[in-house]
Amino acid sequence: MHTELHDNSYLKKLVILYVEDDESVRLQFSIFLKRRVGHLLTADNGDNGLRIFREKNPDIVITDIRMPVMDGLDMVQEIRKIDDAVPIIVTTAFEQTSYLLRSIENGVDKYVIKPVKIDLLNSALMHCAHRLRGEELIVRQRKMELEALRVKHLESLGVLAGGLAHDFNNLLQVILGYVSLARLHAEPGSRIDEFLATAEKGSDQARELGQRLLTLANGSKGPQEITPVSIIIPVVTSILEGSGIVTEFDLPDTLPALLFNKGQMQQVAIYLATNAREAMPEGGTFRVSASSFSVENDDDPQLAAGNYLHLAFSDTGYGILPENLPRLFEPYFSTKQMNTQKGMGLSLSLCHAIIGIKRGSIRAESIEGQGATFHIYLPVAGTTTI
Repeated sequence: MHTELHDNSYLKKLVILYVEDDESVRLQFSIFLKRRVGHLLTADNGDNGLRIFREKNPDIVITDIRMPVMDGLDMVQEIRKIDDAVPIIVTTAFEQTSYLLRSIENGVDKYVIKPVKIDLLNSALMHCAHRLRGEELIVRQRKMELEALRVKHLESLGVLAGGLAHDFNNLLQVILGYVSLARLHAEPGSRIDEFLATAEKGSDQARELGQRLLTLANGSKGPQEITPVSIIIPVVTSILEGSGIVTEFDLPDTLPALLFNKGQMQQVAIYLATNAREAMPEGGTFRVSASSFSVENDDDPQLAAGNYLHLAFSDTGYGILPENLPRLFEPYFSTKQMNTQKGMGLSLSLCHAIIGIKRGSIRAESIEGQGATFHIYLPVAGTTTI
């Protein structure tokens, strides 16, 4: 009974294509189908049914066999060339062996004899919905397993980075101490003093790198406060100023606030804006939008049930190769040139660490040559994720 209720609910989300040449029969069963499914598409022959299938990509197909222009099984044969897995139910008054064999050869899921009984058609629909729901659950479970492995891998890298940062900072403290002592004995303005000043500056930059590695290991620190998402506007504008990139913001005043460290929130925006600037050296558009987002039960494998703010950072740059997307948040993974000026390979890893500590999520999507979008989901202030 529990499974049947789930299948019924799932059926309500599906798009069904019903192909029947007899208008009275089509209208009669359309009334029933509209009550059972999410959205119903209808066609009066196989040719029109095939056209609608190509345009709308329905979840289940129900079709008669004997129809003008193109019969149902010819249509099924063409559909199988497009999608070899979509569930198909055949309804017909003919029980000849030839029709049954053709149906089997074309991978028809269910065969319902006319005059069609509502309970038999409903049973065939439920069978198809159960199959589709099961396949979706398997895919979702696999995604959850892969995501768990990816998170564990990133956590291991973070622990390693934290250990290295600790030892690195200890060694750096010795170097900085002796550089400072040496400067006390050097003639101010002398060449030796200049060399030591340069060494001191480099050591300060190294210390900053150590702090980034610690952030990668431990996530964001500092006081949390009620933070409106609009605080990212000035930092994004500042980063992209003079770059030839047009900035667009869609951040409604009605958006819920976040309980977040203001500096860390701005830091994430800076990293993503800098990433976009490097992806659009000749200019383009960088758009930041936000909206409310809710997760119920196991709707999203990366987020617990609760209310979130969804931030989207989109650019019109050269995009990200599909093979690079799974590794995008790994420390020091970068598709850019690695030198002292850019491409340090930590910015996206730090975004992942900062957002992860707040039980949020960051993910990327991209089509090569058409830009990229980074989606961030953060729990809103005053709510608790489960």
